[in-house]
Amino acid sequence: MLQNWYNSITPWQRNFLWIISIAMTLCYGIGLIPLALLIYLKLGNQRVE
Repeated sequence: MLQNWYNSITPWQRNFLWIISIAMTLCYGIGLIPLALLIYLKLGNQRVE
């Protein structure tokens, strides 16, 4: 389900998610979970394609 969502968003939305997650990590340290999730989805997406 989550991978389907990640595959259906546009490249601009993916870049926006990466930027927000990295900014949250740098500023607050709370972006680690979303960042880890994005990395997991990106690596899983590469295996599927």
